[in-house]
Amino acid sequence: MATRRYDVAGPIFLRPYPSLAGPVTAARRIAAGLSPVVLLYALYTLVRWALTDRGPALGPGHAARLLRWENALGLGWERPVQAFGLRHGWLVRAANWYYVAGFLPVLVLAAALAAWRAPVAFATLRRVFAVSLVFALVGFAAFPVAPPRLLPANRGFVDTLLAYGPRCYGDAHGSGVFNAGGRLPSLVNVYAAMPSMHVAWSALAGALLAAAIGRRWARSLAVVHPTAMAFAVVVTGNHYVLDVIGGLIVLGLAVAVTTATRRVGAPALPV
Repeated sequence: MATRRYDVAGPIFLRPYPSLAGPVTAARRIAAGLSPVVLLYALYTLVRWALTDRGPALGPGHAARLLRWENALGLGWERPVQAFGLRHGWLVRAANWYYVAGFLPVLVLAAALAAWRAPVAFATLRRVFAVSLVFALVGFAAFPVAPPRLLPANRGFVDTLLAYGPRCYGDAHGSGVFNAGGRLPSLVNVYAAMPSMHVAWSALAGALLAAAIGRRWARSLAVVHPTAMAFAVVVTGNHYVLDVIGGLIVLGLAVAVTTATRRVGAPALPV
């Protein structure tokens, strides 16, 4: 019996898709598919960097407001989650590395695999990525937030990346991965925390992997990966719980917009 592969045909469901045979090689397909993504992410990074100056002035106040909202909603989980992680050194170190290595490297790998193995799903999710990126930039511009790790010590948060490594955002002297050890200006905007695209795009990466792998069990990656990332961003002090929720809302809105604006007359996938 032939094995059926699965592709994303809508906002949630995975459905069979026809094999797209042709003269285009896998390498060319991947390169062609990823080029717009790379350009979009570069633009995203530059715009985030351009908004950096607003962060120090507005970020702490917005952070205090977020914490008040969380307390009112019963969502003030950051301190107990981080306290739990800090009691287990191996766990917080694993979360640090998951935060760093489980985000962009996994997203790029998932996108490359999907561009090669599941081009229909990749095309759909690439549009979702683009729309969510625009929404995220609006959020970063309108509501810069100081992450928990940058709040005063009396707030009770620990910068686990600084304490345990990897020190991707810089050490006590400002030397980090993103500024070539302090030799270049950093393009990182640490106040671009609401919404958490670490979590939103981890869900996207999980969906891309599920489509590329093409097995029913792989669908769980669309839940497991962003759930693990949500724990990582909170336990490391890089995001608030409301940042995580905000990221998922942005992703949901991007899926809704992409679905609503799907090109009329696009060929339907077989049931």
